[in-house]
Amino acid sequence: MIAFERGHDGAITAGFTGPEASLITSLAEQIAGMLDPFAAPPEIDDPDAAALYASVGLGGSSRLSDDPAIARLLPNAYADDEAAADFRGLTERSLASRKVANARVVVQSLRVSDVTAGVVVLSEEEAQSWLRTLADVRLTIAARLGIKTDDDEGADDDSSLALRDVYDWLAWVTESLIDAIES
Repeated sequence: MIAFERGHDGAITAGFTGPEASLITSLAEQIAGMLDPFAAPPEIDDPDAAALYASVGLGGSSRLSDDPAIARLLPNAYADDEAAADFRGLTERSLASRKVANARVVVQSLRVSDVTAGVVVLSEEEAQSWLRTLADVRLTIAARLGIKTDDDEGADDDSSLALRDVYDWLAWVTESLIDAIES
């Protein structure tokens, strides 16, 4: 990968090899696919209430997911079980929808990039979507590896080592993007 940098025109660019672009595309698509069910409008019999919920993004489960990756992406906002359940019931759908939309921005920007040169050009808004999606991907990988703090190594079997390499590489990609945004 050629690190992200800000051009004179303000655009943020980076260069990716075909396999790197495919990997990021696949990971972003997996995030979108994993969260799509949580972004779906709630099933409400009253059409007026259903329209209201759909228009303002209300809705969601009342409990934290048993899947550790989804629990990291859609965490409880409060330690108190009742408050957490109430808040989740109102906000989970809109949070999941935003995460899915961000992941789709990443996928789309990689699809429209100059494929032969492997160059991705991002606006400020797209760069923010990239940051959010890279964070979501890293949170998901961390959950799968059992990483909870910066000091954790996570699982160390052979299959986990490759995933840890991806996790570490995505940290570098994220750092590169942050540096470009701040320049």
